[in-house]
Order: sequence, then structure tokens, then C-alpha cells
Amino acid sequence: MKIADHIFYVTGGASGLGAATVRGLHAKGAHVAIWDLDVEGATRLSEELGGERTLVGEVDVTEEEDVRQAIQAADDKWKGSTVAGCVNCGGVGMAGKIIDAEGEPFNLDTFKKVVDINLVGTFNVSRLTAARIVRDLPRPLQKPNSETQDRGVIINTASAAAFEGQTGQVSYSASKGGVVGMSMPMARDLAWYGIRVMALAPALFSTPMMERLPQRAKDAILRTAEFPLRFGHPEEFAHAVIACIENSMLNGSFIRLDGATRLGKL
Repeated sequence: MKIADHIFYVTGGASGLGAATVRGLHAKGAHVAIWDLDVEGATRLSEELGGERTLVGEVDVTEEEDVRQAIQAADDKWKGSTVAGCVNCGGVGMAGKIIDAEGEPFNLDTFKKVVDINLVGTFNVSRLTAARIVRDLPRPLQKPNSETQDRGVIINTASAAAFEGQTGQVSYSASKGGVVGMSMPMARDLAWYGIRVMALAPALFSTPMMERLPQRAKDAILRTAEFPLRFGHPEEFAHAVIACIENSMLNGSFIRLDGATRLGKL
């Protein structure tokens, strides 16, 4: 699918994997809406890129009205441009064992918050993006055939923890496992409209979330890597995003970005 002159929404776009994705799409000529609760960080990134083909939106991905207003703002700024998809990078990680050292159970509200942001928020942005893409399709809608070009792409961020969750990652792993699980049914739901869906499952990436891990945990993760023996660069994630957009055969599945690591018990 073409990237230049198309509109893409990037959640969690102010830092880490999201910011690298914003830069990568912008370099390809896209109009990029940077959605994040960190408005200052998103604004700095927008200014760095010149502002003309970026737009900052203060968006809570779990709030329908926030997303709807941000979509409308992009429509207002880039009238006549085609909405091509979204990249959901926004997420949180809150570690804790089901039973702590004092025998107390993991806080249920914390579990719900992680799932709400990482999974429900991803679904919320995906469904509203899909509806926005469909709105511009010629009427009457025609079922795709062998000659139909991509009409949109949704890329969601999972994690290697979706497959090998580590100690204390129950809420995070559950949320990311849900993101992987959505890929195929969402792709099937949207196939009639020519919209593709992919999930990326990174493991060892240098992001603000990873930097908050104790050094002990970082060392343990790196010991499980085969090659390269380092944390991934956010630009490598952005490269995978661009590949998913440009390669029409990538649909309904996930790609691991992990240096052949398989997470073990911490």
C-alpha cells in the first residue's frame, strides 16, 4: 500500500516505538497524527518534523470521544487526503505477582487498567479507524477481487510476553495475548472492505518502558537472545511497520521482533 500523502494515526506516538513509527511514516511522505497523553513530548516531535505533515492529539485510547475528535481534527487539517490506517503503539506495563510476598492478591483494578489500555484501547482505535476508512469508500460498496488494491491497514503492537510471559507479567501478558488473538478475526471481519490487520510482537527494544525494568531483569532477558545480542532499536520496529503497510500479503497474523529470544522465568 502507498504511504505518501496518506493519513496514519499513531497511538503512543510521543516516545519509544511510537515516535520511531511517526518518524518512519513521515520520512515516507505520510500525514501522521501523533496521539498520546504526553502532549509535550508529542509537540516536540511534531516541531522536530516541521509540523506541516504532523498533528498532535491528546488522546486516551480507551475513550471513544477522544478518538473520534482526534480523527475529525485530522480530517480538518488534511482535507482531501485518504485515511490509510493506524499503528497502535500506546500501552502500559504494571508488574506484580498474583500473590505477593505478604500473601496479598494482585490488585484487580491494576489488572483491569492494563487490559483496558493495552487491549480495549487497541480495539477501540482499530474499530474507529476502520469505520473512518470505510466511510470514504465508493458507494455501493464492492467486495474486493483479485485486482483490488489495499484500502487500509491496521497494525497493533503485541509483545513476546503474549507467548512467554515472565514472572509478574500476568496482566501485561493477558493484554498482549489478546492483541495477538484479535489479528485473524479482525482481518476476517475487515476483508470485505479491503482492510488488512497485522500485529507486531517485539521483545528486546530500547524504550522508556524497558528502561524502567531492573538491570537484573534486563540482563536475564538478554541472556535468552540468540542474535543480535542487544536490545532492538525503535527504528527497527518502525521498519517492520512500513513493511507491513507496503506488503499486501501480510494480513491476519503476527511478526515476532525478538532476536530469536524466548523469554524465561525471571
